Amino acid sequence: MLAGLMLPSAAVAQDVSPPTRDELTAPQARPDARQDTTLTVDGQMERSPCALDNPDYETLTVTLTGVDYTGAERAAEVALALAHEGYLGRELPIRALCDIRDRAAALLEQAGYLAAVEIPAQSLGDGRAEMRVILGRLVAIRARGDTAGAEGLIESYLERLVGQDVFNVNQAERYLLLANDVPGMNVRLSLRPAPTGEPGDLIGEIAVLRQRGALDVNVQNWGSRALGRYGALVRGEIYNLTGNGDRTSISAFTTLDFDEQRTLQFGHDMRLGSDSLVASAQLTYGWTNPDALPGFDIKSETLFASLEASYAFLRTQENSFWGAAGFDYVDQDVTVNGNPFTRDRGRTAFVRGTFLHVDAGSIARRDGYSPYEPRYRLAATAEVRQGFGIFGASDDCRGNIAACLIGGNIGPSRISQDPTPLYVRAEIANEFRPTPMFAIAFDLEAQLSGSALPAFEEFAGGNYAIGRGYDPSAILGDSGIGTSLELRYGSLVPRNNTDLNFQPYVFTDAAWTDNKDPGLFDPTDHLWSAGAGLRFVRGANIQGDLTVAVPINRLDSTGQRGDVRVLFTLNARLLPWRSS
Repeated sequence: MLAGLMLPSAAVAQDVSPPTRDELTAPQARPDARQDTTLTVDGQMERSPCALDNPDYETLTVTLTGVDYTGAERAAEVALALAHEGYLGRELPIRALCDIRDRAAALLEQAGYLAAVEIPAQSLGDGRAEMRVILGRLVAIRARGDTAGAEGLIESYLERLVGQDVFNVNQAERYLLLANDVPGMNVRLSLRPAPTGEPGDLIGEIAVLRQRGALDVNVQNWGSRALGRYGALVRGEIYNLTGNGDRTSISAFTTLDFDEQRTLQFGHDMRLGSDSLVASAQLTYGWTNPDALPGFDIKSETLFASLEASYAFLRTQENSFWGAAGFDYVDQDVTVNGNPFTRDRGRTAFVRGTFLHVDAGSIARRDGYSPYEPRYRLAATAEVRQGFGIFGASDDCRGNIAACLIGGNIGPSRISQDPTPLYVRAEIANEFRPTPMFAIAFDLEAQLSGSALPAFEEFAGGNYAIGRGYDPSAILGDSGIGTSLELRYGSLVPRNNTDLNFQPYVFTDAAWTDNKDPGLFDPTDHLWSAGAGLRFVRGANIQGDLTVAVPINRLDSTGQRGDVRVLFTLNARLLPWRSS
């Protein structure tokens, strides 16, 4: 029976390969590296009216020779001299001291301090004025709202801010953002004067808006003809089951006929400790039965498990950097007409770094920009992956191909693969808005390998990656690069839960691949497509994308270009449903 299967294998090898990572996971909602960069802190030091701003003092004047800011030593980096710049050496109405006071308070606020500036009773005979600076400091934290047992975790983040000499929003934003990163939690910190204690003592009240879970549905027609154009995904998430800031997710994907492709995925992540360490695990099981070759019943099964630990080394509104390390476990089996055809066993460790930048002006919401649609945003990821020959990993068949195929042995889908490869991946996403309503987006994905990879790890170009208009994994390679350029107009940030927003765009995608398989006459391939589309958002519950994609070049591997594709995807958040 094995010999009978081997005869047509050269002709059908491309059609009987197991699914790549993109084909297995593309219908799923992938984590977005562009995490929330906003935080909310309200409250300020109590500021009394300026007593010198009084009609009774209209005739009083002063010639200032200098200004001393008593109590500002703990904010030494703030150039408070700017507050009285232009006021020295000339006769001024006494109320000018009020202006200097307000300017000093504004400088401290811009530097992130909660401060009050007062003008104490004093003699101005020598022209030298004194300003008393009271800097706020956090003395206690209290949580209120529906924290569902997570108050200990949230307070553990923010307790680090208690007892410091002064409270500075810019220095505290790491832990404020980490608290807000807890799934299902929206955290707002309100600062209030302490009822007892020293001047400047503040109590932080943490208001928590809790979301218990989410249920999403996605339908799309981005699939291949062999596996089915249309697919649907249902994904549910439950937050904070254990009180550790955890998230549990279950999702199911199927093509329209419930047979060509089905995928089940279970995931769980949780916070460890009181900083930013997150442990996560996911298990994915997929079945495919492509309608690719008449007379051949081709089936594949994929088990994909992953463990990962990540840590936020830098977390601010403007810049963030996450590091992660983990291990992937992949088993893939292909049968043809009920007989074993290929067997792949991949065991891979990885380290990954992710960087996110949003320009400061957009965070401050200047000139019509916002953190959600900033003037400039950069997201970049780099990953190093190393295969290992452990836990029953595939053998290296390159030195003795026959030994992998005879005697009842089942070889891997790529007989020339290196089962323990070292390779790197990178992704870059840029967005630039010369005006708030017009965006230029450029994305790049790349992979570099010095040897032939297991099929699951190949770089892919097509609908699920870069290459709209071509079937998923239309081109495959051990190394590759893909680029995407979009010009967009309009905003997708709804003003309320019934607002309908549209964003038309034009795009061009291109990808190139290179294979290390010695059996290929031409190891390279490329694709190029262009088109236009329309994205829309209704409130917080519905998102959609309609695209007309035109394949421009013929693929070297098949000699075919494909037809113009009209692609759509529709996402609906069924729970919680926000209608007002």
